[in-house]
Amino acid sequence: MSPEQLYLVAQEFCARFKLRIINYSALVAAAAASTARLEGIAIHGDEQQAAQAMAEVLEKVPALNAGNQTFAQYCARVYMATKFA
Repeated sequence: MSPEQLYLVAQEFCARFKLRIINYSALVAAAAASTARLEGIAIHGDEQQAAQAMAEVLEKVPALNAGNQTFAQYCARVYMATKFA
């Protein structure tokens, strides 16, 4: 998921639950975790691992003023849904 896509997901989540983004770097880091590559080789074995890596970053580096664990799991579900749509 790109940083821009994750930002859009965050905006919608925040609007729905009356939250706000407090750490844009966390969104960028989480997006990078989902697409991480070393020497051009993807570090995740599959899409599920990539989604979990993104969620893990969002849980450990809060992007929102509240509800970060729920947001992290929501983002992982969105990621998986868009990969297999």
